[in-house]
Amino acid sequence: MEAKFTSNIKKIRKDFNVSQTQLAKEIGFSHGIISLWESGLRIPSADAIIILSRYFQVSADYLLKVTEDSTMLHRADDFVIDVTIFNKRLKELRTNKNLSQEQLAKRAGLTKTSINHWENGKCQPNANAIVALARYFDVSTDYLLGETD
Repeated sequence: MEAKFTSNIKKIRKDFNVSQTQLAKEIGFSHGIISLWESGLRIPSADAIIILSRYFQVSADYLLKVTEDSTMLHRADDFVIDVTIFNKRLKELRTNKNLSQEQLAKRAGLTKTSINHWENGKCQPNANAIVALARYFDVSTDYLLGETD
């Protein structure tokens, strides 16, 4: 997944004719972190994915290369993020399948501790975990992140 994301974010940024420095300034991240994402040395967090998808006006699924559909979903100036939506949706999806956190962790290739922390809002998942969970539950990454219903 990392290679897909890094090549896609770089391509989209170049399509928008925006430098790493300019992008960093406009979305509130450092130039260094943008460079790390594009080089594959760092994986973006859930809130970074939402901000990037809103900035570029594409779905998180498209940004993460889960889909080829680049339909615009967001206003570029809307960066208010409610990370509790992810926590609630993850727990709801897990309980609807009657899975324990441990069972979900094994089936999705994650750790029980991570799932517990995500459901309780102690930390955010990275792009790899979001894609793994979306695939396991057969939902879009945009749904998991609260970008669509």
